[in-house]
Amino acid sequence: KGLYRSVRIPFALVKDIAKKGFPLMLNEILWALGTTTLAWCYAQRGLEVFAAQNISSTVSNLFFCAFFAMGSAISIIVGQLLGAGELERAKDEDRKLIFLAVVMCTVIGAVMAFLSPYIPQVYNTTDTVKRIATIFLLISSVLMPFHGFVHNAYFTLRCGGKTFITFLFDSVYVWAVCVPLAFVLAQFTDASAITIYFAVQSLEIIKCVVGFILVK
Repeated sequence: KGLYRSVRIPFALVKDIAKKGFPLMLNEILWALGTTTLAWCYAQRGLEVFAAQNISSTVSNLFFCAFFAMGSAISIIVGQLLGAGELERAKDEDRKLIFLAVVMCTVIGAVMAFLSPYIPQVYNTTDTVKRIATIFLLISSVLMPFHGFVHNAYFTLRCGGKTFITFLFDSVYVWAVCVPLAFVLAQFTDASAITIYFAVQSLEIIKCVVGFILVK
């Protein structure tokens, strides 16, 4: 009531928005920088690897829209229930939504795996790039249910107002765990690009355990 009577925003509300929003904004900046650094680590094995990773990430994000959407659904549905004080119902709905997301990701991941040899063929690039991109897509498809669980656990924590925990869970994890592993493997070992990519992506399984504990 009275929303349009004035453009004034109470200082307490501004302070609360800044308090909750700043960790999220900082998280997105650091996560983007972390993703860029990971791409640089993969590129240490050659520009063909960098091109293959670009193809893989572009195509993967198209399929990942499934659990991106489920994360938004959790924000809306569970967030409303928490706001209404219906904690037990929020828990029940969240469990069901996360389960649905994992099932969806399993099915869509299987489709992605089936299409992975064919999708890189539409790109005007070398056979080596296509082969590496295919393997990257297969790795992403196998790990897609884990990505789905992590993403929806992350949005559960966010809709519960735990923005600092999500900051640790997302960008801090990338910089503290994923980037160091990729850097060490790229700089100090003879591991192939595929091995490095698989090792880094597999860290999502550890994140699943952490996400489960935090949500529980």
